[in-house]
Amino acid sequence: MGFKEEFKREMRNIQNDVAKEVEKYWVLDFEGHKIEIINEMLEEVLKVDGEIIAQNVRKSIWSHILPFSTLKGTFHSSSGKKHKVFVKIGGFVKLNVTVKVDGKELLHDAMKLQFLPWSNKEFIVPYIEQQFHANQKLITKDLPDDAFLYDEFHPKHAPGFADQLHTEEVTPFYTKKLIKLFLEQINNPTDETRKATYEKIKDEKVISYYYEFLEQFSGIEKEESRVKEEAIWLLEHAAHREVVKFALVILGTGNCEELKERLKIIALHEEFTGVALFALTNGTTSSNEAVWYIAKNVTGWGKLEALNFLDATNEDIRQWILLEGLKDTVPGNASALICANKGKLDIELHESAISEKVFQGAGTIILALLYEGSYQTMDDYEYAGQVLMRYTYHAKTHCRTLKQFYILTQIHEYLQYDEETWDDRFSTNWKPHEKRAVEENIEDIAKNPEYLQQAIDTLNHGVEDEDYAIATAQYYHADITNIMFEKIKANPENYKYYMALFTAENEQIIEQLIKFTDSFGDFNDLTENQKMVVLVLLEELDQYDGAGLKFLIKTLKTADYHLQYIAMQTLCRYNKSSWQGTEIEQLALRYAKEAKDKDVKEIAKQLLA
Repeated sequence: MGFKEEFKREMRNIQNDVAKEVEKYWVLDFEGHKIEIINEMLEEVLKVDGEIIAQNVRKSIWSHILPFSTLKGTFHSSSGKKHKVFVKIGGFVKLNVTVKVDGKELLHDAMKLQFLPWSNKEFIVPYIEQQFHANQKLITKDLPDDAFLYDEFHPKHAPGFADQLHTEEVTPFYTKKLIKLFLEQINNPTDETRKATYEKIKDEKVISYYYEFLEQFSGIEKEESRVKEEAIWLLEHAAHREVVKFALVILGTGNCEELKERLKIIALHEEFTGVALFALTNGTTSSNEAVWYIAKNVTGWGKLEALNFLDATNEDIRQWILLEGLKDTVPGNASALICANKGKLDIELHESAISEKVFQGAGTIILALLYEGSYQTMDDYEYAGQVLMRYTYHAKTHCRTLKQFYILTQIHEYLQYDEETWDDRFSTNWKPHEKRAVEENIEDIAKNPEYLQQAIDTLNHGVEDEDYAIATAQYYHADITNIMFEKIKANPENYKYYMALFTAENEQIIEQLIKFTDSFGDFNDLTENQKMVVLVLLEELDQYDGAGLKFLIKTLKTADYHLQYIAMQTLCRYNKSSWQGTEIEQLALRYAKEAKDKDVKEIAKQLLA
């Protein structure tokens, strides 16, 4: 997304705001006749008794540069008398309208065009509250300002995700200026002062100045009651989500006990869970039960925020965190680390015997901690060694299903890191005897041939649990080559089948896998699944110097910049002699000079260097 797209969005929003502000309607009575005047951004209409007698239509908003427009028309009364209607509409600062019939003035009105940023829009918090009171839950995650934020260049995110993505800080002195404007609003609450604050808030993400704002605002003397009044005003009149968040942050800096129930409702929308819980936990007393209620009723990024705020103050909450905390939260392991620590997973597993429920819950948390995502990994968990030792010990009693054995295969993979990695682990959260115990526990369990048999049966006959079956077969070093090829023939778009064969490290197998992509066409109209297959093959090819050149040429010829880039990344690891003098070199020369994507152009130059 560039400046051009951002400018288009801003112009679209300005145009929409102006259109709503100038949209007016007047209705008059003249001797029993209904006269209607409709003023819109690109049109003025004059109706008498439902019939259009005059109309102005514009092709562009810039035609409003003319200060006034007129509408003229005639109609006949029931007696047959002809009447002339004249309407004059316009003005820059005020919208003036004059209506005359037969030269007699029926209406002269003038209204100031204020263009307040919250006017002519639906307010967000009342919208959320109305949903909740009608249904005792939120039935949609849409918000009234979605149209303001999203278009073809700005895809809609899951609620709360945009704040996780945001890394840009506000410009210098932004926070200081915002505080100054808000203090002016507090001391003199008018449309003008509120508009100044509102405009400053709505176009910057609160998360980008949150900590700086709290630090500066807390050191200022102010009348708390007036601060709260204006925060509530913003909360109730906010038509933009960042204004809602700002108001919640302000409420969290003082006592807002009387707003506790409202804050609970707002927190149920994942876009506002984090800031609403900040206000709830900082501005009200005994809030942990309310936080738990919210944690049980939100999903995704909202649940992650709720887990952060939730304290395991009693056994019921601790058990819920341990057994239910990861349900419906975001993939990855930020949530898993919270659940492991707050649920006291290490203490739970140190019991001599545990329930099936605890074993299942522990496995879910451990699997998430092992996930190689962009968040915390198992290595960040203080009790990693103890927990995996005790979990694999309990697995001797509880492990029965393929999914449960799959978790053991992932623990086994985690153990396969190099000596340097283990030196780091032994200096932080592991002891050598714990590692040996985990290895021995898994080996003892794996002596049971039932798991391999389950895996082969699943791959031959089932569709469910295939991921678990593949991982189990690979743990046992079972040859599933023929089974996987049969599956690829039946479903050549499942990239996991291809990856299952990569472990063979056989160039002939890779070449055979590449042939299956012939059915994908010229790679210019790939489905998402087909593209994933092409990508995993490209990444695997870098281990086989000179292999798959026709496949690489086909990939380079596609219009997809991402595929072009990955293909050239692969070629950078090949010996140049394998592709020099071929069509690959010609394509690289062309992209080095003419590629529209700067990353593609740069890597093409590197390839030729």
